[in-house]
Formats: sequence, C-alpha cells, structure tokens
Amino acid sequence: MAFSVPQLSPSTDETTNYARLCRLLMDVGSQALRDTFDGIHPQTALQTVLTQPPHNATLNTLKTKKIINSSQWGDLFPAVLSSVSSHKFDVTLLMVLLRNICGLAPLATGWDALPPDLDQSKQAHIARVKYYRNKVYGHANQASVDDAAFNRYWLAISNAITGLVGGKYAADMTNLKVGSMDPALEEHYKERLRQWKKDEDSFKEKLEEMDENMRKGLEKIEGDMGKGLEQIEKIKDDMGNIGEKLESLMNRTEEMADEDAETRAGNNVNNIDLQVYVNLSAPVVTATPSNPGLLPRTGTYS
Repeated sequence: MAFSVPQLSPSTDETTNYARLCRLLMDVGSQALRDTFDGIHPQTALQTVLTQPPHNATLNTLKTKKIINSSQWGDLFPAVLSSVSSHKFDVTLLMVLLRNICGLAPLATGWDALPPDLDQSKQAHIARVKYYRNKVYGHANQASVDDAAFNRYWLAISNAITGLVGGKYAADMTNLKVGSMDPALEEHYKERLRQWKKDEDSFKEKLEEMDENMRKGLEKIEGDMGKGLEQIEKIKDDMGNIGEKLESLMNRTEEMADEDAETRAGNNVNNIDLQVYVNLSAPVVTATPSNPGLLPRTGTYS
C-alpha cells in the first residue's frame, strides 16, 4: 500500500516506542479482532450470515444510522456477494460487527471502559484492545511514549491479543518489540492509528445519537402512556359518578313507586269506607199490605 509523508521528524527512542505501539495495534491487534470475528462467522458462512435475518436487518439499521458508511457497506455486500471476505473489513467495521452481530453480551462496564482483570471473556479482551488504543492515542500530539509507559501498554495489549487468539502471534509481537523501524514506517503506522481513532469517534457519536433518539422516543411513549392512564382514570371517575347518579335515580324511582302504592291503597280504603257509610245511612223501609182489611185481627172472637 502506497503512502506519502510530507516531512519526517528525527526518530528518538520515545517516538519509536509510540510507533511500535501503533504497529502492534494496527497489525497484530486488528488481525486478532479479524480472527475473532472469523471464529464466530467463518468465511464459508459469511455471505449467508450477512444476507439473512436477523443480522441483515441489524446491518441495514446501522447503515441507515450512518454507523456503517457506504465504503464499508460495499465491503459487506460486494457486486459478487460470494466474494465477501472479512479480510476487506477495516478495523472500525470489525469492531462494529463484533459488537452488533456476533452474539457477544454487553459488558457491565461498557465497551469503552477497562474491564476487571477477572473477566477473561472475548468481549472483555476486545474492550481492552480498544481501551489501550485510546490510551496510546492519548500520546498522539507528542507522538512519543517513555519506556515505562511503553512496557506497561505493550504488556496489556499483548495479553489482550493472546486472550483472543492464544499464542498465534507471539513471535510476531516479539519481533515488533525489538525490530528496527525506519522513520517512514513509523509515520505510516501513526497515521493509521489516527484514522482508526477518528473513525471510531465518528461511530461512537452515531451510537450516542441513536441512544439519545431512543431515549427521547421512550420518554414520549411514557408521556403518552401517562396521558392515556390519566384519561382512563378520568373515564373511570366519570363512570363512577354516573353509577352513583344512576343508583340515586333508581332509589328515588323506588321511593316514588312506594309512595304511589301507598296513595292508591289509601284511596281504596276511602272508597270502601264511603260505601259502608252509604249502606249504613240508607232508611229501613217496612213493607205494608195494600189492603188493610187483610190485616190479622187482634183480640177475642165471640
């Protein structure tokens, strides 16, 4: 791969230390991440993994959110789909894929923090590579690392790489640590690390934007649900009031029915009393024969 360096600064032990760490991360670290990905999704099944559910939907979402850029999308879905290969994936894309379609459980400490030493999971070693990448890049302005920091970072990064792929790259790491580096090569690896950090920061910003949008969406849903619950409570209160009014109306109706029944009963009693009174007040008529001579005689016959 061709690269240009406008001006080279004289190398010192400390600048070479920084360049060695950059090369360890970019050459061996990125390859360890690639090997880890290939171990989860072998080349023979990669096309199917990328084009079939559920991972295809996840990748489309990442592209829509611009977490995966158009160049990376072309590497994932080349014109000839069967030619897809993880060897074409840059280190930023590998990190995105490892986090999103490899079934690795999120770390309790997150992907950006240093995991506890007792955690020896794949995702913990991936997080360590990323963490120390950031630590090394923290020296980018001076592009130099003293021997004490160099040895500390080298040990941590090489242990994380070994945790991912075993001793596969032990000899390569030893050679990188003691081998010579010319100034042009140093600048090349410094630039590669700078680009990785830039791409990773962009990816992180997109994720934070997604999280923020999701948070706002959830807050809106919760707010709408709260309003809905308030409306339901109001309806329940209104229904309760209607029930109370209906019960009161029914009670009043029963009272009116009772009063009406009492009134009708009173009227019936009065009618009976009136009839009895009329019957008792009528004069008694005694029947008198029409011929008085027919009346029986009283006294003694002679």
